[in-house]
Amino acid sequence: MGEIVDGMDRISELPVHIIHDILRRIRKFGLEEEARTCVLSKTWSSIWRMRPDVIISHYSHKSLSDNLENFVKFVDDSLRPYAELSLRIEKLSLELSLEHPEMASHIDRWLNLAIKHNVRSLQLFPTFNLNYSIPDAIYAANKTLTELSLRRCKFEIYNSTSTTNKLQRLISTCPFIRDLNISNCTGIKNLRVSGLVNLEILELTECEGLVKVEVQAPNLRKFVYVGVPLDMYPTTREPESLPCTIDILDGYKTLQFLKLEATTMTDQEFEYQLSKFPALEVLDLRGCYIMKNIKVVSEKLKSFTLWNWTNLEQVNMMAPNLMEFKFESGKTCMPFSTMDPSNLEMVNINFYPYSSNSWNFGDMDRSWYSNLQDFVQKFNYSKGLILVFYCKEDKSILIYEDPREIIVPPTRELELCIKNPSMYSMREEQHTWRNKMED
Repeated sequence: MGEIVDGMDRISELPVHIIHDILRRIRKFGLEEEARTCVLSKTWSSIWRMRPDVIISHYSHKSLSDNLENFVKFVDDSLRPYAELSLRIEKLSLELSLEHPEMASHIDRWLNLAIKHNVRSLQLFPTFNLNYSIPDAIYAANKTLTELSLRRCKFEIYNSTSTTNKLQRLISTCPFIRDLNISNCTGIKNLRVSGLVNLEILELTECEGLVKVEVQAPNLRKFVYVGVPLDMYPTTREPESLPCTIDILDGYKTLQFLKLEATTMTDQEFEYQLSKFPALEVLDLRGCYIMKNIKVVSEKLKSFTLWNWTNLEQVNMMAPNLMEFKFESGKTCMPFSTMDPSNLEMVNINFYPYSSNSWNFGDMDRSWYSNLQDFVQKFNYSKGLILVFYCKEDKSILIYEDPREIIVPPTRELELCIKNPSMYSMREEQHTWRNKMED
């Protein structure tokens, strides 16, 4: 209950905008934690029910998940005060799991209401099989929409005389978008992102059929592209048959975060794109199908990830300010052995076999261990770095306070982790790795 001093409820006396700010901070711990604040006072409860951020998830209301009528009534009741009292809706987030054909018409109604109330942030995650198409009413949000996140939506050609799909028109209609996230959507073949001078974050994830992306955004800070995994195509497993050209035409001075996963980009295409971004601080490359020899030249790069690689042959690194390096590979080669790790503060290296019987670290030749030892000895140990070996085969942990004299145990799966003990105590390391082995 609210604190009562001299007959006054101090919590209820807080300004509404402060209560809304407190609720936003609590939300990171989950909607349930936010809802529990309703017990503080009647005023607080009333304000919570009419907060400007409306977040509705089927998964948070399991008792309604199998009944369309009950769920629709729940959402309608949640939105009714906004319509009746003309309250603003800054954010509408809908995460739906029901696959009922009537659900699309209800989503249209809820979107229309949010748009009429000047929604700024819109997140829509319908179920996989709904095949939901965004209504034309969304174009009316052209003066307010700043964040748009769409998952599992279908973008059709706008009309019979046009080749422009609804997403392309939406981009050209809503110039104030700062954050655009399109995931698992269909109907997009060629996407040109331009005219969004405020765009800072662009994420495109597993959009089947996408063959060309062209980005012109002068203030872009973060770009993420994740291609569709090959195993989703039953008729082909050749990446060359699933090309997607990526060309970032702007953001040269602003791009700080770049992630590419499951792309068909070549070594030369990647090197050309990377050369445009001198301000890049985080580079994340995961399972790119064609790239084999990667060259990275960057003065400001601080974090570099190479994850889920099976075809990598060589990495040439010239990044003097790199602080964090993560690597995972299904091959036993050491493609980064020429890297200068003297400034690194955290390294995570994971080698794993294609299958349990494909190879054993005990059978590796001396050159592999020699390359590993050469790499480890290049670290600047004045920082107090420690080396942790996690060996899944025999479930052992080896922690070296002086990693320059290492003995690699024979095992089929090996992870190395070099960290700064000022950040991670030895006890924390042992606890973390033992929990990982139990998993």
